[in-house]
Amino acid sequence: MQPWLIAAAAALGAGLIAFLSAALRLRWPVAVLSLLLAAIATQLFLAARGNGAYHDLAALRAQMFTTVPALAGIAAGLALAAARGIAPIRRDLPGAAVVLGLLVALAAVVSGLLL
Repeated sequence: MQPWLIAAAAALGAGLIAFLSAALRLRWPVAVLSLLLAAIATQLFLAARGNGAYHDLAALRAQMFTTVPALAGIAAGLALAAARGIAPIRRDLPGAAVVLGLLVALAAVVSGLLL
């Protein structure tokens, strides 16, 4: 499968989940998505960092075509929901999980790109 198709599917899927869960006032789908994205981004960062002189370049490529588009998709979906007057993130436990997951995923992606 082409990597650009995977990137498009990741961005579209994450954006759709983020927008629809905000529009339907569902709290947990985006929280679970952001925590799973944080776990995937952390694992790919650890693989890219490697052990000693060995760096897994495939993990960097996978990170560029999966986690980066998914982060962009979540941001676009939440921004679209906010533009339509829907409060996408609330100040409760699922909202904190969303923010924490997205920050960890963003830190792992940025750290992986700076390797």
